[in-house]
Order: sequence, then C-alpha cells, then structure tokens
Amino acid sequence: MNIFTAGILIIGDEILSGRTQDTNANFIAKNLTSSGIKLEEIRVIQDDKIIIIESVKSFSEKYNYVFTTGGIGPTHDDITSESIAEAFNKKYETNLEAFNILEKYYPKGDFNISRQRMAKMPSDVDLIYNPMTAAPGFKIKNVFVLPGVPKIMEQMLKDVLLNLDKGKPKKITTINTDLYESKIASSLSDIQNQFFDCSIGSYPYFNFISKQGGVNIVISSWEMNSLDEIEKEIINMIKFNGGNYSIV
Repeated sequence: MNIFTAGILIIGDEILSGRTQDTNANFIAKNLTSSGIKLEEIRVIQDDKIIIIESVKSFSEKYNYVFTTGGIGPTHDDITSESIAEAFNKKYETNLEAFNILEKYYPKGDFNISRQRMAKMPSDVDLIYNPMTAAPGFKIKNVFVLPGVPKIMEQMLKDVLLNLDKGKPKKITTINTDLYESKIASSLSDIQNQFFDCSIGSYPYFNFISKQGGVNIVISSWEMNSLDEIEKEIINMIKFNGGNYSIV
C-alpha cells in the first residue's frame, strides 16, 4: 500500500510568543489523516529567513507534501514567499496572474504598494486560489504555501487536498474504560506486541469533580484493513480485569 507522508511548518513569531493560538496545525493534521496522508512532523518556526529556508528545504526532501502557514501577507515581516524563493533558487518576483486577481478584487485606489506585495512570490509556481479574500497562496515543487488566517487557510486546504495523490485513510477507533492505566499497562503492552501493524495509545483522564477517571485507548493503523481483532482483544482484557468499556 502506498503511504504518502507530510510535514507542516507553522511560521510566525506571534505563535511562538503565545500572542496567537495556533489552530492551523490541528486542522491540517485531521484533514490529512482522513484523506489518507500520514503526517509525520509539525514544526513551529519564527519569521526568520535562514530558519524558513533551512526548514522548507529539509521538509521538502523528507516528505511527499509540505504545508506552510503564515507570512504571506502585506506587511514587512511577511517573508515566507521571499524565503521560499531563495530556498529553491527561484526569482522573487511579481506573479502577473496574482497581481491581476488582487487588482480586480480591491476597489480602485485601494490596491496600494503594501497589498501588491501579496502578488510577489517565487517564479514558476502554481497558484492556490483564495475564494474568500482573493490573495492566493502557491505551490512550488511539493510545498504548499498557505495563509495563516485559519478560516481562509481551511478553505484553501480543502481545495488543495482534492487534487493530491493519497492513500487509504488511517483506521482509528477509541475504547474508553474506567480502569486505570496502571491496571492495564502490562496487558496493553502484550497486545501491542501481537500486532505490529497498528499503534495502541493509552491516554488517561481524571475528573476532579466526580473523583473518577479511566483511560481512552486509541487503536490506529495505516496498513491494516480492519481493527476488529485488536478491538476484541482489548475489550476481553478490560472485561477480564473487571472494567467497563465503551466505543467512543
């Protein structure tokens, strides 16, 4: 089975300082997984040309697809496009199609120098159209450059995913039990050792109001056609240890 891999670069000083909460990585991750693309790495980096160049080149070499968000707006600190042009030894220039799109979008006299910066990008790119605010992103090699504004990025990503080569979606199921992690840790390890083509994650929780807790056991696999056998093993283990369970 073909497995397509991806990495995400979240670009922005405002993310690293805590001024802005990133939701883009979570949205992209969920949509990649459900589309049959395996996300292997997320990196948050600052608005620094050297760091952007090194990160984009590294990710482009490691993964089938790279998604960047942030740094393609009209202000002086929006340096993603210029940095990526340098990363791939391309000219940083005005894209005429992007320029025309933006010029038509803004009222006469409002398409100022700052906004014209959004039409500057590496040469020889494919535009990623923006149905909300017109300013396009772009694709260069296997790198998809998207805006940082979540609602805009989300719509553009959905359009991008329609045209990508993808594998089968990852199979995932979650079993909730009222048993504590210490009670089932050894048994879960034994079950994991029986099934090498899947991942079994154990995620404890505790409600301080009700003073009750338990574990969410997440079974996932890119390779297996069914998780039924593993699910049955875990449910039997929970029952054997006197616990309750539910599929969530």
